[in-house]
Amino acid sequence: MEDDDDDLCININGVSHTILCGICKEKISLIGEADVETRQAGCAPCGNVSDVQEVARIATEYAKDEAQLMLNRMARDTVRQRKFMTFSGQTEHNETYRFIITDLQF
Repeated sequence: MEDDDDDLCININGVSHTILCGICKEKISLIGEADVETRQAGCAPCGNVSDVQEVARIATEYAKDEAQLMLNRMARDTVRQRKFMTFSGQTEHNETYRFIITDLQF
């Protein structure tokens, strides 16, 4: 996780993604002392705060799930054009993530 221009970001496959609060969709920030072991990050107005390792874990989990959902949506859209095919996979998140990322693309 890195702090770039006051935006808290995570690097996924060489691309930096801003981390947002999963509740209010606002950018999160570092909170507290500069000690990496005890440093927290989150959305102070929402009270959605956790240690930086947990924020990174949740944001990464969200990214993995969102990537799979993006593939599923592409498959669903392709199947819609075919008469003899059906699609029954998940296309929306079935859980709420405390921390999410922006601009995930393939």
